[in-house]
Amino acid sequence: MKSIPEMPQLHEPWYKYGVAFLCFEILIAVSVCAYSLFMTFHGLGGFPGKH
Repeated sequence: MKSIPEMPQLHEPWYKYGVAFLCFEILIAVSVCAYSLFMTFHGLGGFPGKH
């Protein structure tokens, strides 16, 4: 069976900025999760106003 040669992928000019923005959002999400876990494991979390 003959293989099809792969063509290089061409992207729009904004593609690299979109990928960078997604990486930034992922970093924010991981930071929020880490902070939430830190608060939970140190007993600083809870329902607002009920400490």
